[in-house]
Amino acid sequence: RKKERGALNQRWAYFVGKAVPFLTRLVTLFIADGKIEDRHVPGLARQAREDMQDLGPTFIKLGQMMSVRPDVLPKPALDELAVLQDSVIPFDTQVAIQQIEKELNGPLGQFFTSISEKPVAAASLAQVYLATLNDGKDTKVAVKVQRPDVLSTVSKDLYVLRRAAEVFQGLADRFIPQQRTNYVALLNEWAIGFYTELDFMNEAKNQQRLRDILIDNEVPYITVPK
Repeated sequence: RKKERGALNQRWAYFVGKAVPFLTRLVTLFIADGKIEDRHVPGLARQAREDMQDLGPTFIKLGQMMSVRPDVLPKPALDELAVLQDSVIPFDTQVAIQQIEKELNGPLGQFFTSISEKPVAAASLAQVYLATLNDGKDTKVAVKVQRPDVLSTVSKDLYVLRRAAEVFQGLADRFIPQQRTNYVALLNEWAIGFYTELDFMNEAKNQQRLRDILIDNEVPYITVPK
């Protein structure tokens, strides 16, 4: 319990170290000009994007979500955060192989005859490899592997973000009263999405459900993997 609290406080301190300079700049510009001038938006967005990259997977995912919210952010900010959609650095393949073997409870060769040396896609919460099943049929499959300790990391980060959202909401209500976004409610909504995305069994069920619907409705031009 004490160890967990220490980890949360450490993560909070790291987040504050990144967030305070950004928020200070944001508030200073607003106080000086009475609003955030359009000419300042690209620079602020760039700083926010760089901070999110430094803070890791959860914050990158948050930035990706924000990049498609024109109701919340102006276009220059959306364009800058959109960079996060394609700039995620993959984690080491050997670490991924260890996770696969642990999850399947056996050596890689027991299940696959081959697997790509590098991921074919890397996202904020997981990455994907191409592999061939050891089933005598050379079945090609995609193997999706979560980032190490991602559930623990996301849980800590959502705790940090909830505290931060409460602070930011207070600042926004005071200095930008014309805005109507409820950031705490928005974060709560996103948190559900974070945990849902980490549930690969649920993802597989939804994929199978979509596959069945397409087959039942005879839609031949859309393919959903088994």
